[in-house]
Amino acid sequence: MTRLLTATALFSLLALVPALAAVEDPKQMVVSYGDLDLHSTTGQAELKARINRAASTLCHPSWMARTPDSEFSILYRQVIYRACVGRVTNRAMDNIHMQTVR
Repeated sequence: MTRLLTATALFSLLALVPALAAVEDPKQMVVSYGDLDLHSTTGQAELKARINRAASTLCHPSWMARTPDSEFSILYRQVIYRACVGRVTNRAMDNIHMQTVR
């Protein structure tokens, strides 16, 4: 239960990340990891993959679904998206690490 609450709290922080997203886009997601052994490399890799998938969803606002009008627009969207996913994933992993160290 504590892990689920921690995951919920972590992803509530993500409300700030997709600042350009439309109102209907998700602002938080719950990633469960109670079934993982976080002391193993495999468990840590799976946790990061789950968080990365959630971050990918959170960082893909509806305005990105529209057809870009130039090559620059395509590249710009890719840079914003990748930076967002990386930042969200790293922040969530750091927060989970801090919670498990306690």
